[in-house]
Amino acid sequence: MIIFILLTGTLNLEAESTYEKYLKDHDFSQDNTITLSYEALFLLYLYKEDCDPNILKKGEECLNLIIEKQKENGEITNEPNVNPKLYTGVGVWALSLGYSITGKEKYRDHALKGGDFLIEEIERWKKAYPIDCPDGRNRNARHEGNMRNSLENYCYSCPNDWGLICAGLGNIVYYTGERGKYYDYAVLLGETLYRMQLRNGAWYDGYALKIPTRWDISCHYVTMAMLGEWICYKITGEEKYRDSLRDALRWMETMRAEKGVYDIYIDEKNLSLEKDSFVGKIQNKCDFRQIQGKTNVKKYYSSPEETLLGEYSLFLAESLAENIGLSTEREKTFEYIKSKNGYSNWYILSLVIEDNKIEENEKNIGKYSIFFLIIAGVILWILKQRL
Repeated sequence: MIIFILLTGTLNLEAESTYEKYLKDHDFSQDNTITLSYEALFLLYLYKEDCDPNILKKGEECLNLIIEKQKENGEITNEPNVNPKLYTGVGVWALSLGYSITGKEKYRDHALKGGDFLIEEIERWKKAYPIDCPDGRNRNARHEGNMRNSLENYCYSCPNDWGLICAGLGNIVYYTGERGKYYDYAVLLGETLYRMQLRNGAWYDGYALKIPTRWDISCHYVTMAMLGEWICYKITGEEKYRDSLRDALRWMETMRAEKGVYDIYIDEKNLSLEKDSFVGKIQNKCDFRQIQGKTNVKKYYSSPEETLLGEYSLFLAESLAENIGLSTEREKTFEYIKSKNGYSNWYILSLVIEDNKIEENEKNIGKYSIFFLIIAGVILWILKQRL
């Protein structure tokens, strides 16, 4: 308990320091949509902790820029060649949180508009792809290859997409109180992720029929899938989603090395094909860098210290786990990133998202304290009557 309190205090100090160093005088108008959304989340969660009106003002500045970027169909992005589902999912999350803090209807309205876009994307995806897949690796999932629809099919779908879409829809439910279709589709994706989860606790990268390298398992994609299971646990209370998160975290921990965290585990069938792109010893666990900015063209590195992508992924995964009461080695990950002067969208979110649990626990402690005071009063009254 003492270690937990000390770490929480350290993270809050780091969050405040990060705000002062990077965001206090920052020009948010120069940032792309996904960065704006994570900055908004960081600032809003930090405001809930510190109640500094200047931090809230900065958070709302980000939210208003997000609204400016939202298209008529609800999609939240205006950058070319990006995945609109991922951008919109995080943007909807930020807008929903903004509404819960400020009560301003415009944030809620634009969050729901984004949620409607995400639901349309889910339905479009289900209709566009078949259920069957010629690759037997689908049988490694919890559904053992018995897929109910194309969303559960690794040949044509990506768990990271479902995780961030679910985070958007689920946070609409969590922060605005809206249920209905937003709840139904969030749970649909949470159940989809649960059924797609592999025996080792991870998820394949997905959309693998056309891109065989996506039978690999990446920490950053696993973390995105975990976001979906995390919010589904928070809105449903069903233990299977918490168990899913625990299993995924156990796999993530296997990627931790003595120094650093590997980001990718290369599938055995792909390893021989990737040997020419390696820098160092050929092995399943590695780091990578994109070649010429192309998502699926990579150079692999045997050292876990080549990038911090694995570390950022594990730090966020551990923060999600801590938020729902699971124990982690989060302090170790935090200290390593700090030693490397790390900074990323996921890093700043990880600094504040776990602290939200404290506020909820304090409310619960308050409720229980009142309950026990009432019980104690009744007991005292009974004793006095007997005397």
